[in-house]
Amino acid sequence: MPKLISQKNIYNEVVTYKTSTSTSQTVIDSFSKNQFQSAKYQIQVKNANQYQTSEFLVVHDGTSAYIVEYGIINTDSNLASFTSDLSGTSVRLLATPSSATETKFTLVRKAINA
Repeated sequence: MPKLISQKNIYNEVVTYKTSTSTSQTVIDSFSKNQFQSAKYQIQVKNANQYQTSEFLVVHDGTSAYIVEYGIINTDSNLASFTSDLSGTSVRLLATPSSATETKFTLVRKAINA
């Protein structure tokens, strides 16, 4: 469940925790396309004693969502891959874990108002 840690007139900041036990694509976060135009994510992924962290920028034009990942670092190999899309009125961040064992996602989202 997302935890709101800051909300100002132009942006909000949320921390989210999600766990997956499959290699299927799963939604790890979403925000309203009507309320927010873009977001910056810092994500930490944990699987057993392995870790991965990176940052993402996501923006949408009302029809499509666009994502770029940067600052990728891991302790062994990539634990998940990421993409974004629009579904109804939501911009979604999706993750595909590379292992079916328990994979934990912790992310911080800073979203800027539309």
